[in-house]
Amino acid sequence: MKGFKAILVKECRHIIRDPKVLVAVLLMPVVLVLLFGYTIKNEINNARFAVLDNSKSVFSRQIINDISSSNYFSLKTIINDNSQIEKAFQSDNVRIVFVFPENFEENLKRNQKADIQMIVDASDLNVATTLVSYAQQILDKSIQDRHVAVQMQPIDVRVKMQYNPQLESAYMFIPGNIALIMVLVTTLMTSIAISKERERGTWRLLAITPSNQLMIVLGKIIPYMCISLICTVLVIVLGIVIFDMPMRGNVALLILLCFLFMLTACALGVLISVLTNTQQVAMLTCMLGFFLPTLLLSDFLFPIENMPVPLQILSHIFPAKWFILAMRDIMVKGAGFELVWLPVTILLGMTIVLLGLSVWKLSKKSV
Repeated sequence: MKGFKAILVKECRHIIRDPKVLVAVLLMPVVLVLLFGYTIKNEINNARFAVLDNSKSVFSRQIINDISSSNYFSLKTIINDNSQIEKAFQSDNVRIVFVFPENFEENLKRNQKADIQMIVDASDLNVATTLVSYAQQILDKSIQDRHVAVQMQPIDVRVKMQYNPQLESAYMFIPGNIALIMVLVTTLMTSIAISKERERGTWRLLAITPSNQLMIVLGKIIPYMCISLICTVLVIVLGIVIFDMPMRGNVALLILLCFLFMLTACALGVLISVLTNTQQVAMLTCMLGFFLPTLLLSDFLFPIENMPVPLQILSHIFPAKWFILAMRDIMVKGAGFELVWLPVTILLGMTIVLLGLSVWKLSKKSV
């Protein structure tokens, strides 16, 4: 019994002496509840939409007002011809475009069938199908409220799924899977590898070698970058060959994007290893501070505009959001550098800042 008590007291003291592990473990359920509670929602609010109103009639304007006055949609722009629809999707980041034909109101007055076309960005299939359902309900109610002859079905709503006419879910999960793989292989493995060196005290031996701190860090992270690159290529090839994932954009731009995100993930892993003392804390910090946000705050599973404003603002600091956004635009929409320059620039800036901060902190700790 005395031996059991001694072991119990020893383990309790060990936990108290390393409060970072205790804080990380206690903080994890709180963060999980808050993140899942605020991110996992089926409804979508304030989805951006554009309108091409060739009719310019009273009734078409009333329908547009009904759509924009709902909580589900927010009017982003009015376009003038069909050539601007693609720009609305790529430059203005709208989710759906409503197109009213030129003779829309005249056909209604003659009790003839009139058309409304909904063109939906289906690169995120879950969001697209939800928005179509919302829009259909709003259109039906708008028509009924104005006492149009609904029983004769004068309005035909035609839906076009832009970028994903086959409604393939791979368009959504392939970019997200690549981000998760890079996080697991680069950030997690890099943070554990360097934390192991520091925990065992062998990092000081590396610090006295002729190489400078940057070369030592690069030597530690390049093997994991190579593994991550191989995994990324495998996922992209499998997505294209098996799941018919499109590759509409520039391959060189896609490689640049993957390489930048890989560097950012490695730099974050190095920084985590510098700020933690043990492998356990490094792993918990990586999972809690980077893996979960990649899963929940990157537009991978749940639309960011559906989240509370503080979480929307918080999502900007996580590299995975910018990576997934740019990757979808390149692969699915065929976007060029002029449309993805912002995510690429942000990832480059994050990489420089994180890597510079990590090397500086390592050099201070090695002195």
